[in-house]
Amino acid sequence: MSSISIFSSGESEKRWVLAMEKNFPHDHILDIDFNTPPCVFTLPKTLSQSKPEAYTPQLLGLGPYHHLRPDLYSTTTHNLKLAAVTEFLGTENLHKFPHVVDALVQSEPLLRSCYDQYIDLDIRTLSWILAIDAVFLLHLLKSYSPRDAKMETDILMVENQIPAVLLRKIRQVLEPPDADGNSTLYEEFHFFCQNHSPLQLNEHIKGDINQVHLLHHMYYLIVNNVTIQSPFSTYSLQLTDVIDGAHFLADQGLPGAGITAQVLTFMQKIPWDKILGMFKKGNSDEQNNNPSVEEIDIPSVSRMSRLAGIKFAQLTSGGIREIRFDEGEKKFYLPIIKLTASSEVVLRNLVAYEAASITEPGSTLEFAEYVDLMCGIVDSAKDVDILKRENIVESELSDEEVARIFNGISKSMKKSENKSNIEEAIDSVNTRYDNVCGVRVKRFAVKYGCALFKFVSLVISIVVLVLLILRAFCSVFGCRSLFGEIFTAQNRNLVLSSY
Repeated sequence: MSSISIFSSGESEKRWVLAMEKNFPHDHILDIDFNTPPCVFTLPKTLSQSKPEAYTPQLLGLGPYHHLRPDLYSTTTHNLKLAAVTEFLGTENLHKFPHVVDALVQSEPLLRSCYDQYIDLDIRTLSWILAIDAVFLLHLLKSYSPRDAKMETDILMVENQIPAVLLRKIRQVLEPPDADGNSTLYEEFHFFCQNHSPLQLNEHIKGDINQVHLLHHMYYLIVNNVTIQSPFSTYSLQLTDVIDGAHFLADQGLPGAGITAQVLTFMQKIPWDKILGMFKKGNSDEQNNNPSVEEIDIPSVSRMSRLAGIKFAQLTSGGIREIRFDEGEKKFYLPIIKLTASSEVVLRNLVAYEAASITEPGSTLEFAEYVDLMCGIVDSAKDVDILKRENIVESELSDEEVARIFNGISKSMKKSENKSNIEEAIDSVNTRYDNVCGVRVKRFAVKYGCALFKFVSLVISIVVLVLLILRAFCSVFGCRSLFGEIFTAQNRNLVLSSY
């Protein structure tokens, strides 16, 4: 019986043993959390085989999964990374770079836990790879301006992510102790994602440092773009004035003013959008996370518009969680989506990341639902034209190119007991569409027309067969004389009966 192993050689096995030993140090205790889930995933072929180039970096490999690929490790690309490292550090700080590598070496358990596959590399080799790629990414984000669209798209691929925890650790080595590296990293993530996200991001979540990497930042702010506002959002300026006034009174010695200021400050910082969003979405742990590959059952935009009189309108605020169908207005409300030549790759990798991280607590397949919806309602350039006229789709691409994007993405619609707002909208649209008289007649014709056609064809075939048999009979026995005798006998019987 042959065995299967991740080890390619004896040296590979020794590296694995050394990596395991780092998890259980003899001389000191490390803060190692073995429950830390991976955040950078390799995609199964079943997901990427439909269009491999959409999931595999074409110009730039970041991290251990693609850094050493021969087709990406060219002198030009390598020098580009080293030049970015030099520019980011500055000539006077180049001596700090080995300290970055050493910091990553000391964090080997954390470093390896970020990836879903075992990395068969010596820890120093792995640390050098991540140090170079991480500083290159930090430089690109810090000095970002739209340049090479293909290279920037590579940065947003699932397998090409650099964990944010490593970026923050590197910043701690390179920056002064009092620098707010977390806030800066969030802002740089946000600016980059704003320029590449096909859907609007939530602009109310500020400084959240729990984003695991760049792609997750984009995904998180797309899915959580909701219109739920803080109870104090309308009066944010007045509340700030009240807090300032309470602090002033506390400084003047007024009893209770200090406590009041603390309470109001605490209330202002509570993330009301997240808390209320949890109640709105329900318990996500009860949802069935098994996606289906079947296409959703929904008519195209042009059919809904032409046959059912359904209109389409853009959401003035909010995102995919606000999608709905208004029965009274006969309007389907959808968020604005901006598409460029690289948008298909971004959409595919967002769906892939969502699927790869579905085992995480609180995870859903909401983004896949949205993409499935768009794939279902966009069949042709006519559908795109209607959505463009309603300012739901914004793109310089032709209508045919936009339709091709949605027709090329595999469907991944999930089925669950607790319906999402998208599933409820789909059901409402289908109910409205199915009750239209013209649609019912057409579906009846489609359903029974084939059977009716087969029946008529059978009758015609039988008649033709009878005629052919009769013709053959007549050619032998002479139908005229035979039928003449029959007719004569019948007439004779009629005459005799008359007497």
